[in-house]
Amino acid sequence: MTERQATILVVDDDAEMCSAVCDVLRQSGYLALSAQSGSEALETVRRERPDLLISDLRMTEMSGHQLQQELQAIAPDLPVVIITAFGTIESAVESMKLGARDFITKPFSNKELLLVVSRALENRRLRQEVKQLRVELARSYGLPNIIAADPKMAAVLEMAERVADSLATVLITGESGTGKDLLARAIHFSSARREGPFIPINCAAIPENLIESELFGYARGAFTDARQAKTGLFIAARGGTLFLDEVGEMPVPLQSKLLRAIEDKKIRPLGATEEIPVDVRILAATNANLDKALESGKFRSDLYYRLSTVTLAIPPLRERPADIPLLIKHFLARASAEAGRDVPEIEPQAMARLLRYPWPGNARELQNAIQRGVILARNNVLTINELPPKVAGTGFSAARMLSEAVDKRLSLDQLERDYIRAVVEAVNGNKTEAASILRIDRKTLYRKLEEASETESNESSAEN
Repeated sequence: MTERQATILVVDDDAEMCSAVCDVLRQSGYLALSAQSGSEALETVRRERPDLLISDLRMTEMSGHQLQQELQAIAPDLPVVIITAFGTIESAVESMKLGARDFITKPFSNKELLLVVSRALENRRLRQEVKQLRVELARSYGLPNIIAADPKMAAVLEMAERVADSLATVLITGESGTGKDLLARAIHFSSARREGPFIPINCAAIPENLIESELFGYARGAFTDARQAKTGLFIAARGGTLFLDEVGEMPVPLQSKLLRAIEDKKIRPLGATEEIPVDVRILAATNANLDKALESGKFRSDLYYRLSTVTLAIPPLRERPADIPLLIKHFLARASAEAGRDVPEIEPQAMARLLRYPWPGNARELQNAIQRGVILARNNVLTINELPPKVAGTGFSAARMLSEAVDKRLSLDQLERDYIRAVVEAVNGNKTEAASILRIDRKTLYRKLEEASETESNESSAEN
């Protein structure tokens, strides 16, 4: 339905006024209906389901405000424009509180009327698009869309479904690449908050000195460069879900402020003097061992217990082999669609490697391997040659590397450097994934890579 085909119901107990407004609307291409009382208008709404209602405020049988209240029961999404000769701030505010899209006072020009109508219909169209988008998102990201045949993963999804509609904070744990962010989205879009925003933040990807302002925002003048106020993600997520990914990397000084925000449901932006109420559901995820972080004092125990009201531990892909064939089929279809190709067949040898490989990068690594295979496949057949070397068994081998290290009489430091670089290369430069495989944090990985480069640079200079 285009705007010019919209059906508009005009309600006014002044028959002449009602007729005049309908004439203007019809001349502009709208389908205009009329009603001269509130009760007649309600019957027309039930029967015709108009796209917009224009109502006079002062009517004898039922006022415009009373009509708005009645409409909430039968057509809560119907936009309403109020017309009155008694335009006051109080009546305008009251109309808006009851859900009116706009307010226009008599006398008004035809141009002014049509502008208000066009604006109200455009607002309705945008609202419908957003609603449809949310339906599609829920359909795409809801819990039923997560692929799981293995009993371990099925148990995680069953628990997620049970807690989705609650307000409980949920901590999702698991190795890098297991789909923690996917599960968080699924919980949100399966909850009563599905029409609210889903706001993710990667606590490991934001510099320590910026993460507080990202979460809580800041007031104008809070610091030298704060020329304008900034809305934090807690406020942006109001009515929806805030997903704290890699929460184990959150700086210790900020953890107490996060705990207070979760418990009090209020935040105070940097430089502000007053707290702001926030209605936000918190989901968090980590691939870190928080038990060790608790022991070392890198993570507050009170925040941990607050976040882990419910804990969902996603098992690594190597522990749920029944899911691998289903994921292969899913990733094949997706990668083929993205590449604009037919779904290729997988030769038996390649399928055997895919099923036997331990997938240290989990589902993300599997997806990348399938995507590579689809791009490189010839004659619509994915062979072992199109798989990443380490998956195909022709790439990095720890055993072979150790054997070569002994033959070359490498020092322990040299072996460590070579191993770290081999792991980084094996995961296509993904530092987070490499750190997870090496069982070190990302900061340590970056430091070791820098030290390796400096050492080799010094050795090269010494040789020259």
